[in-house]
Amino acid sequence: MASAFPATAHSKTSARQRRSGQADPAQAELGPSQLHTRNRSWLEAMAASPDAATKLWWRNALVEHNLALVRMVAQRQSQRTGQPFNELVSAGCLGLIRAVETFDLRQTCNLSSYAVPYIRGAMLHDVRDHGQPLHTPRRLRELQQRARRLQEQRRSQGLAPLAAADLALELGCNTAQLEEASAVQRALQVRSLDAPLSGEGEQAGTLLDQLAAGSTAATSAGDDLGEDLTAGERVLEAHWLQAQLSRLGGIEQRLLLGHWIEGLGWCELALEHKLSSRQARQRGEALLACLQENAIESSAAIAV
Repeated sequence: MASAFPATAHSKTSARQRRSGQADPAQAELGPSQLHTRNRSWLEAMAASPDAATKLWWRNALVEHNLALVRMVAQRQSQRTGQPFNELVSAGCLGLIRAVETFDLRQTCNLSSYAVPYIRGAMLHDVRDHGQPLHTPRRLRELQQRARRLQEQRRSQGLAPLAAADLALELGCNTAQLEEASAVQRALQVRSLDAPLSGEGEQAGTLLDQLAAGSTAATSAGDDLGEDLTAGERVLEAHWLQAQLSRLGGIEQRLLLGHWIEGLGWCELALEHKLSSRQARQRGEALLACLQENAIESSAAIAV
């Protein structure tokens, strides 16, 4: 019995040409109306498949022969967002698969018109889930990448890293631009409150522990007791601080932790949250003062 599957002649050659970026002659011979007719006939064959294996075969054939659509969308998205082309293609293929699987034959539109929103949506979701968490200037990200590559190249050659002034001279920029690019890179590094700090052994603690210790020192600066907190008291302090932080929004938490724990400047935090340096400093200091007042009130209530 003759096979109902599409011809697979020259499939190895076609796959090799697609990997190398060359056009597939079989695809080039088909015009838009012919592509539409072929896609619809294959979709009908997939819908009429007698078993899951046959349906899967038709689905894979449709995806393979419409990969040019994914590459076209990926090229546009890469030029628009600066994301790597291959990563966009990988994400777009998932969108194409979903479009093929959900296409309703009662629709009169082409598969390509139906699939483009799925392909673009899959790419945008991938960028959102795995891309940078903040929108930062591309020129600064690229400058930081060039600086890192240059320093890594020197290290591989056994040379000492360049100082900031010499590095800026090599990159054709000034030190202020280089510092701004470094600030952007640090701003893109997201850390959890429970993430362990760099250090040896268990003494390193977490960001939350360090903030608790700093808050305790600040609130007890004017206290004449001079007695060290017991382990139980420190646990209570940490729990109290965690409860206070949980009531704050993400920006407020970031201002407190970024400045007083990670040692970031107000300019860096302002860039991260699209604030002015003055706004970041005023909000951060107001939050710290409020936190200290709450700590004093809590201590007084416990004492009573």
